[in-house]
Amino acid sequence: MDATYIDLTVRLSLALILGGAIGIEREYRAKEAGFRTHFLVALGSALFCVVSQYGFGFDLKDSSRVAAQVVSGIGFLGAGTIIFQKN
Repeated sequence: MDATYIDLTVRLSLALILGGAIGIEREYRAKEAGFRTHFLVALGSALFCVVSQYGFGFDLKDSSRVAAQVVSGIGFLGAGTIIFQKN
């Protein structure tokens, strides 16, 4: 197995573990977004970053563009949650 596949597997697994840990903590405190939500958001974010870094060839590495859009999207979801809770 190539080192790249091991690296990708470690990155995605770490995202799943950390996202799941945050989700379990939120479910323990009876918050709205729990394990499944954080698990999937963390996996999706990590997968988009990996695809942007390696999906279009190894010579083209401008992964900061996709990472910036992931941050913007998560911020948008957070703002929607705050506005929803105030009403």
